[in-house]
Amino acid sequence: MVKVAFFKEELEIPEGVSVTLDGNHHITVSGPNGKITKDFSHIRGIKVEIEGNKMIFTTHFPKSETLALIKTIINLIKNLIYGVQTNYKYICKVCYSHFPCTVEVVPDKKEIHVVNFLGERAPRVTKYLENVEVKIDGEDVILIGPDKETLGQTAANIKKACRIRKKDQRVFQDGVYLYKIQNGEEIAWEIK
Repeated sequence: MVKVAFFKEELEIPEGVSVTLDGNHHITVSGPNGKITKDFSHIRGIKVEIEGNKMIFTTHFPKSETLALIKTIINLIKNLIYGVQTNYKYICKVCYSHFPCTVEVVPDKKEIHVVNFLGERAPRVTKYLENVEVKIDGEDVILIGPDKETLGQTAANIKKACRIRKKDQRVFQDGVYLYKIQNGEEIAWEIK
């Protein structure tokens, strides 16, 4: 395989979105739907600069892992730029067979309570992360926000809080499960 002496990749920043770069690869993306800061300090050997409305990634004599890392970072930043322009939406379904459980949001403590899960008296409690707005619509729990990572982690936290121990999971399938992901109003993924 031929060695590359110098690699340069550019990412266009659209109007209405501002990207700032702090010293140690802390990238902040802000737009009409919010502001997100990510820590990319693990990208050693890659130089990141902002010139006008472009982000420029450069490196000397990159290995294949470094090239893959640059492409990953660019895709993560593209997701952040898209998120601050148009929010992502993760929709979870409350499923139960015998005991009708419900989901409640406690915004003061940033908590989500799953009440009457398997007939338990105490609610199952989990936290939701920053930049996540939680809405309850019947049996749907709707998570809205600009950052895919925090939305996915919040959905995973809800699912984990409803984990059933010491019972056959093929029979006891109660829980709160993610079934639809939307990019703005466009459906990106769905279980039918």
